[in-house]
Amino acid sequence: MAGKSGGERPLAESSAFRLTVLGTHLANDFAEHLRAAELTPKHLGMLTMVEQGFATTQDDVARLMRVSPSLVVRLADHLEQRGLIDRSRDPANRRRHIISVTARGRSVLDEAGSYAATLDAWLAESLGPRLDRELAGALARLMGRLTEG
Repeated sequence: MAGKSGGERPLAESSAFRLTVLGTHLANDFAEHLRAAELTPKHLGMLTMVEQGFATTQDDVARLMRVSPSLVVRLADHLEQRGLIDRSRDPANRRRHIISVTARGRSVLDEAGSYAATLDAWLAESLGPRLDRELAGALARLMGRLTEG
């Protein structure tokens, strides 16, 4: 069968490929929504990681997002200028900056959460209740693997 190698499924049937295509579609919708607020999905990712306590420094953000520290500095500069985060020097290491989300930043996250709920509703309608619950569980499990050591 065309597209198979070594007994593997064709690319179009691959879960990884399908998640990539669906994720790209949803990411583009999200990016378009954020554009009005002059933000990008990376800005939102950084805000979320800091707000959820996954990252407290710019170095943490760079490591978790798998991006260069210089990109994180640019993101943080933009978020700070918009009043969405505060940065302060780490008293234990003056080369590091500790990041915190401001009330305005939490408001942006709340609004983004509302938009995410709209996209979630589309998924739920497309899947039905049982598959929607299973997808939520599977995604939670996979996301948990990302945050493990």
